[in-house]
This record gives sequence, C-alpha cells and structure tokens, in this order.
Amino acid sequence: MFEHQRRLYSTLLLAVDISAGILALWAAYFLRSHAEGLPLLGLQEFFLRRLLPLSTYLIYWLFMLPFAAFLLRVTQSYSHLLHWPLRKQYLRVLVYVAAMGIVTAAFSFTFQLDVSRPIWLGFLLLSGLLMVLNRLLLHWAFRSRAISEHNRIKILIVGTDQRAVRISDQLSHLQKWGYEVVGHLASLGQPRRVTGLKVLGRLKDLPDLLTGELIFDEILFVGSQRKDPENFIKMIRLCEDLGIRTRVAAGDFFPTSIARVSLERLDDLPLITFSMVPDHSLALAAKRITDFGFAVGMLVLWSPLMLLVAALIKFTSPGPVFYRQTRCGRFGRPFTLVKFRTMYEGAEDRLWEIRHLNEMDGPVFKMRNDPRVTPLGRLLRLSSIDELPQLWNVIKGEMSIVGPRAPLDEEVRHYTVKQRRRLSVKPGITCLWQISGRNDIDFQKWMEMDLEYIDNWTFWLGIRIMLRTIPAVLTARGAR
Repeated sequence: MFEHQRRLYSTLLLAVDISAGILALWAAYFLRSHAEGLPLLGLQEFFLRRLLPLSTYLIYWLFMLPFAAFLLRVTQSYSHLLHWPLRKQYLRVLVYVAAMGIVTAAFSFTFQLDVSRPIWLGFLLLSGLLMVLNRLLLHWAFRSRAISEHNRIKILIVGTDQRAVRISDQLSHLQKWGYEVVGHLASLGQPRRVTGLKVLGRLKDLPDLLTGELIFDEILFVGSQRKDPENFIKMIRLCEDLGIRTRVAAGDFFPTSIARVSLERLDDLPLITFSMVPDHSLALAAKRITDFGFAVGMLVLWSPLMLLVAALIKFTSPGPVFYRQTRCGRFGRPFTLVKFRTMYEGAEDRLWEIRHLNEMDGPVFKMRNDPRVTPLGRLLRLSSIDELPQLWNVIKGEMSIVGPRAPLDEEVRHYTVKQRRRLSVKPGITCLWQISGRNDIDFQKWMEMDLEYIDNWTFWLGIRIMLRTIPAVLTARGAR
C-alpha cells in the first residue's frame, strides 16, 4: 500500500478505536444505570449501592487516555494492521482488551476508586466489540472497492525491466485494496515480451491507449526514461492534459508545469507522484461517506414522491417508468444512468429529425422546447425531479452528488485532449454548470467550469454547490 494512504488509514483507525472507548464507557454506564429492577440472576452483590455520575467516569477515562493510546499502538501495530487477515486483527483486539482490563483494574486499586464492576466489565466487552466492528467495516469498505469496477484503481506501468516486474508483483498483492495492473508498456530499448507481464505495446502507443477502450486511472513510469527524453516529456504532458495521475519511480527525471507533486513509497520503493485530480484522501473519504449517506437519506425521504411520479408516468404515456442510458463515468468507465422517463417512447430514434434545432454548440444536444418531451416530463425536468433515481447511481459508487455531468460516449469522442480531463473525477448529479444557468452557458464555458471545479476542489466546495443547487432548482434557473 502507498505510504501516504497507509498512514492516513492507520491514524484514522486509531482515532476511531479511541472514540470506541468513549462510546463503550457511555453505553456501559447507560446499561448499568437502567439495570435497577431487572432480574439479575443473583448478581446484585456485584453492584455498588452508590452509582457515581457519568462525568466522574469520563474524568477517569481522561486520565487513562494516554495509557489507552499507548496500549492501542503497542497491541494493534497500526502500521502493519491493515495487511493482516481479520482473524489476526481480532486476536489483537482480544490482547488489547485483556491488557486494558489489567491496567484499569490496577489504576482503580491503586487510587482506591469506587468503580462499578458491571460498568468496568461492560466497558471492556463493548470496547472489544466496537473495535471488531471497526475492522469489519474497514474490511468491507476496501472489499467493496476491490469488487466495484467504478472504485477500482487501474494502473498502467511504463517499463518492462526488473524494477517494473518487481513493482507489478508488489501491486498484485494489493488487489484487496482495489489496485489492478492493467498492463505494461516497453520503453525504448526494453523487451516487449517478458514472462508474466502483459505488454500492451511501446511508450509511443500511449496516446492511442489513453483514448481507446481501456481504462487507466494512473500511469506509473518505471526505469530510466533518459534514452527517449523527448517522447517521455510528451507523454507526461499528455497525462497532465487528461488529468491522469502520474507516478515516476525515483531516479527518473520528468518535467511538469501545473500538476501537484508529492513523494510516496510503495513499501520500500520511493515514487514521485504528479496529480491533476483532487488528492485529499481524507476529504475524498468524507465525500464518499457524505454521498452515500445523503443518497440513502434522500431516497428514503423522497420515496413517497417517487412512487407517485412513477405512477403518473405509467398512466400518462406508454413506456417504462425509468429511462436508462449508458454514460461515461470516471476515465470513461461505462455505466447505466437511471432517470425518470420524460420523453415519449422511441424519442431517441427521432433525434435526427430535430438535431438541426440544437441550441447548444459543441457535441451536446440541448433544446428548451423539445417536442419529444411529454407534458409531465416537462414539469419533471423543470423541477429536476427526473434526476432523483440517479441517487441509486451514487449509492453504487458510479456517480457523486457533486461533479461534472456524465457525458455520452459519442460526446466524449469529440472532446479535445484538455476537455477529456473532466473525466478524471466521478460524474455528479449537480455541478457548477447546473447552478449557473445550464442552457444559458455555451459548451466551451461549460467545459471550463468543470475543469475549474476539478482544479479547486475541496470538500467544502462540494457542500457549497449542493446548497446552491436548492435555490437553482426552486427558481428553475436555466431549466432545460
């Protein structure tokens, strides 16, 4: 695993484990305080007659916090924990609970504290259970990332020498983290046929590969590129224009103008990384959690309205309730976008009849008074209710709440190289274009706004766009 991400997840897991201790203490106190009058099977003798207030136990925990953090670091070995199987992680949790039990008992005995034994036992048991749950959730999160096509990180390695073989082998052990080596390209003077490697061509073939059917999230240059510096520079610039994260093994010189530069390690191998896409791992994790939670909540909240809309669509015009269309996701990953149907059945076959009435320049077709739209569909579009089913795409990880609009494959084919960089992030339901007037903005300005969003992305920028979407929808500004 790359060092930066390993440190991030290790620190995050440590913080969550400490928080689990506080939650476990509160839960144990809550259970003990409500245990009076319950059938306790003769265990009343273990209960103190006088129950201290919760604030006292929190003060005890505050004094114990340094010891708890120390025991967590020693017993859990967070720097290696993420590579361990779940069974070994659970055993380490058991070791921590046992050690914490001994330390807290000694602390209570030494200072003669009136600690409730049920609270003490409940605290230890609940701490262990919550820590096990933390590891299960983290394992599930990475497991789902490895399984999902839209969350997997596809890597192309430029190089076929021994170092490239070594890196390919290291990455093959990280499949559970979602890393996948798609293939290799041979640099000048390197062999095109290497046992165990899938060689897709030479470095000069990179432009065709990046604009072809294969999907690449990252390009990793391995081995000296000094034999063909001009071509190497050209390829770096191309990756920069497309917004594809580029990593270069230390020792290889490369130029760049605006890409963000960072130093990372793959185990013991130093790598220099250039990225034109947001690289705030913690903020991106928060974005995904927010997307998932918001989408689930909105689906539950608006489910009565969606059922009503589905019934109205079914009874007002023949055809299916939902409209499904293949769109391009991150770096061109195809996915099926779901919306409420707003057009008459067979509308796509009639597009050629009205294409000359297109009100948007560029490869995108937009028309305010499209005759193919049903009366109900016009209302759904005006209120943006037709887009509510896309929340399911967000839950699946194919889309985000905020991001560039998902384009059609035929539109992407007409993009310039720099415009293709808008595919370097997940598409979204709303974006800067959505809240700024839609059809009132020409295609070139639309693309520039998407790239501006990518270059200046922060978690809070996404929140601001979500909040600005509400008045934009209520006022139907720039509605289709």
